[in-house]
Amino acid sequence: MDVLRRSQATMYPGGLTVENLAGKHIPFNSRKIHRSLTALTNDPTVVHRVESLIVAQLAGFDVVATGTIEATIVETLQQLGYGNMAQNYRRRQHA
Repeated sequence: MDVLRRSQATMYPGGLTVENLAGKHIPFNSRKIHRSLTALTNDPTVVHRVESLIVAQLAGFDVVATGTIEATIVETLQQLGYGNMAQNYRRRQHA
């Protein structure tokens, strides 16, 4: 299951919990997304734009699976026209 629960009250990722592949719940850390994006490009404007959109999409959830976060990153990159970055991100995740 990609998304475990949708929050009606929480609108900020501070309350977001991530469920990893082993089923363990850990607090969401947006710095991980930031690091992944900066590994793909040196352009801080692109990193900020993409990161902001990803975090905004995740902000309404209480618990989200790591696979959903990865899919959100790839889809956001593709929608913004960064197809090569999306492919590189996918390769890094499955290497």
